[in-house]
Amino acid sequence: MTTIMVPVDGSEASKKAVPFAAQLARAQNGEVLLVRVLQPIALEYQTFETPLDPDVYENLFKSLEEQAEAEVALVRDSLTAQSIKARMMTPRGFPASTLLDVEQTEHADLVVMATHGRTGVARFALGSVADRLVREGSVPVLLIRRDTPAGRSLKSAVVMLDGSGVAERALSVVEQLGGKPLETVTLYQVVANADDRAAAKTYLDAVATRLGRPGLTINTMVDVGNPRQTIDRPAREHDLVILSTHGREGFDRLRHGNVAEAVVREVQAPVLLVRVSGQ
Repeated sequence: MTTIMVPVDGSEASKKAVPFAAQLARAQNGEVLLVRVLQPIALEYQTFETPLDPDVYENLFKSLEEQAEAEVALVRDSLTAQSIKARMMTPRGFPASTLLDVEQTEHADLVVMATHGRTGVARFALGSVADRLVREGSVPVLLIRRDTPAGRSLKSAVVMLDGSGVAERALSVVEQLGGKPLETVTLYQVVANADDRAAAKTYLDAVATRLGRPGLTINTMVDVGNPRQTIDRPAREHDLVILSTHGREGFDRLRHGNVAEAVVREVQAPVLLVRVSGQ
């Protein structure tokens, strides 16, 4: 992964993502791209009776821009002091659409951003920015909960599979992170009936064989029940949860509040969502 994009909005919550991006950049020999979107000045600065003069507006915006740039520069400098490649951008615009544009123009390989915990897919800044990056973006999104310890490693992951090719798209990220920094991966499937355990185990073992590589230990686990309820146990035993997101089948029905949203909302571990386009 060459470019790891981290949206920040000036809040301490958004900065929670930075150490995780740094960990990944160090392991991948990549670069952290800090992006602070400068939004239009809030309407409360203006009234219908006394609209701001354009020059006054621009001067005020420039003052806020300089302050924001200084704040992001401190974060960038803290990364470079750790010998981590980092740069920053402070584009003007609205958060979601601007971040999606930056993701494309800067050829980001991964987005790492903080969530606000138990509120569904993350509400970031002034709206569902993380939600839009997951739905409309073209790269995986790693969501970091506000209550996740900053020093947490990303050496072990549980990967949710369901036997479909769509769910297996998450394996491409596992291959990229294998050994850098992932050391242990557990392939995890939930079946509705105990009678299906053997078939699921055979399937997971076959995937493990395909995925095997030096420096990466691969385990398998099969549970019986509802994945929304059973994922909590393996999530507590791993540093990271990885799963694909898509629109109609398998785990993810983000629009209907199904498994992926439940995982983001409920588990304590960071969640890496791999969007499957065209689904």
